Amino acid sequence: MALQYQQQIPAGPTRAPRVRPAARGVRLCVVAATKVAVIQEAKTKLSVIERQKAEQSVLAALNSARGRGKDGLSPEQLEQLTAAVEALEADGGVADPTTLPSLDGRWRLLYTSRPGSASPIQRTFTGVEAFGIFQEVALAGGGEGEGEEPRVNNVVEFGPLGFLKVEAQASTDTRPLPGFTPRAGEGLPLFGKSFTYPPARRNMRVDFQFDKAAFNFRFLPFKIPYPVPFRILGDERKGWLDVTYMNTDATFRLSRGNKGTLFVLVKDVPIKERLKEAIARQDDELVGALVQLMAQDNPTPAPARSPLASGRWRLVWSQQAESASALQKWGSRQAESFQLIDGAEGSAANVVQLSGWAQVRANARVEAASDVRTSVDITDAGLYLGPLRLPVPAGGRKGDTPGFIDWLYLDEELRITRGSKGSLFIHRREPEEASVEAAE
Repeated sequence: MALQYQQQIPAGPTRAPRVRPAARGVRLCVVAATKVAVIQEAKTKLSVIERQKAEQSVLAALNSARGRGKDGLSPEQLEQLTAAVEALEADGGVADPTTLPSLDGRWRLLYTSRPGSASPIQRTFTGVEAFGIFQEVALAGGGEGEGEEPRVNNVVEFGPLGFLKVEAQASTDTRPLPGFTPRAGEGLPLFGKSFTYPPARRNMRVDFQFDKAAFNFRFLPFKIPYPVPFRILGDERKGWLDVTYMNTDATFRLSRGNKGTLFVLVKDVPIKERLKEAIARQDDELVGALVQLMAQDNPTPAPARSPLASGRWRLVWSQQAESASALQKWGSRQAESFQLIDGAEGSAANVVQLSGWAQVRANARVEAASDVRTSVDITDAGLYLGPLRLPVPAGGRKGDTPGFIDWLYLDEELRITRGSKGSLFIHRREPEEASVEAAE
């Protein structure tokens, strides 16, 4: 049966109120920031499709977030996020997550709420967009060099400079740490207020105690110890983390910590590989969710101006908007659909190869309108049958404002773009020698 946390409130409804812009500092903490957790049996479990939609709703709401939720979210997005999180936590996801080997691995932090009880250090590091925040979970057998001792480590990556790793011993219901006692009391205000209520169910809580940390700068041949004497801090080095939801393939997780903080994490496996697999399986819902993650980790800072944008690109997946032209919708359904871009010449062409001697082609002028947007002005379109050209309506009219594509992701192999009508495209780069010849 699914269980969920609810806030203990003397009077009135237990449902979290609508989040106003002024309340962003306490977003999503109404449910968790309480000394006592009231456990309520959920009436129904979500179906597989409902879980997937709720996960995608979380990712969609976080698409515009900056600083892992520090800002960038509108009241409507916060409400969407809150509702989806509540639904997933009520469902609970997989049973007994702390007993599952699939919980182990490296998790990327996408979002964290910022309750007043959180420590200043936590709020500082998680709010910096340039830093990558990860959690390494090793409950089944310990991490590299750590033997069989269960551990949970937090990692802050500073780009090419290096990283900070804060390491902790872990204790669970099935693998208790010898001699460990969970923290008791609220703790010192300097480190943020801590809660000590019990977990909602067995095998969902990870108790931990920090034991070492160090800065690892790549330009130095040695580590710099973290200036916190963990062993003399007593309960202040201890905490806990509840896995309130994890999906069946262990790629998406919600957790709540002893400071009343919500964490949204995804397994740090190559997202691009997961995207390719989802495209091959024609799992459109998963593709849409993974696109949101890819867009948050675009390796090309100014894709519209990058030389990588030029080349021959094969269309491998698309989601067409209702307002897209009939020609575009038809072309996106064909197996041999390409886009040819020549950034130096400012030209592009959409090509649907019907056979070795027949193709439908729409030519356009292109120009970078910003770092992430390319303006597209279609000049003509036609059906080419060998040397014969038959005009084809391109969907636009003379004098229309040029369209555009926004670049969400670009690397040497893959690109993700959104068109001016809202259509979403994923293209894979094709070898230059396989280029479709331009029709004269």
